[in-house]
Amino acid sequence: MKTQTVKKYLMVVLGLILGISSYGQESGEWRIPLSNPGQKGILVVDLRSGSVNVTGGALSEVVVSYSLREKKITGKDKNQTSDGLNRIGGASLDLEASENNNTVKIESNSWSQGVDLNIQVPKNFDLHLETYNNGDLSAKNIIGEVEADNYNGKITLENISGSVVADTYNGGIVVTFDQVKPDTPMAFSTYNGNVDLTFPSDYRASFKMKTKMGEIFEGFDMKIEEAKPKTETKKESGVYKVKIDDWIRGSINGGGPEISMKTTNGDIYVRKK
Repeated sequence: MKTQTVKKYLMVVLGLILGISSYGQESGEWRIPLSNPGQKGILVVDLRSGSVNVTGGALSEVVVSYSLREKKITGKDKNQTSDGLNRIGGASLDLEASENNNTVKIESNSWSQGVDLNIQVPKNFDLHLETYNNGDLSAKNIIGEVEADNYNGKITLENISGSVVADTYNGGIVVTFDQVKPDTPMAFSTYNGNVDLTFPSDYRASFKMKTKMGEIFEGFDMKIEEAKPKTETKKESGVYKVKIDDWIRGSINGGGPEISMKTTNGDIYVRKK
């Protein structure tokens, strides 16, 4: 067997052996070694309930600190049920992690038991972060591509050098860029909350922005395009209707890749760093 083939085989085996799980422990820390320290990596986090906070630093491994959320129990005696039975335990922590070829995956499929994660990664990492209930997503000091998907919580990304796609429903989106990956379209969307982005002063981009219940603010002296009516014709009747595009379109520093920003109940901010 050739040396490269042996190396690839061992890395796959390492990814399988390194499968880490935790059941019953309320908190703890994992130190996850990388197959290729110093090279580009990917962190994938998928939670049903809980928060994720990621920090980039000068590391050669991934460090995961986890904490089980305490369930709220009501009643005169929190250790006794309404029919007199003694409570001796509840849902345990369902959390797993694995590593393969510098891709670290962390997931929990529990809807009833929330968990909060604080994760340290090398700066040169792409992030794919997802949570659904009762939690926020945040990251800082990352050089890479960030995908953040939430539903009931906000998204906060600081000191990002790369690109971002962020989507949530009940929560605001705040992103601060140190540098932006050239010629890369990006999209930011929420329903209840503000979309607030800060870019380097020399960044070139074209913007497509929409808010139904809020306002739009910018600090670049953005060049705004005039809204153009659209004509739609129905073939069967021959009638037509005219509709004004409700997206605001503009460009900064001569224009560039498209940046889409959308909210319904909130404001939009485009800030200059």
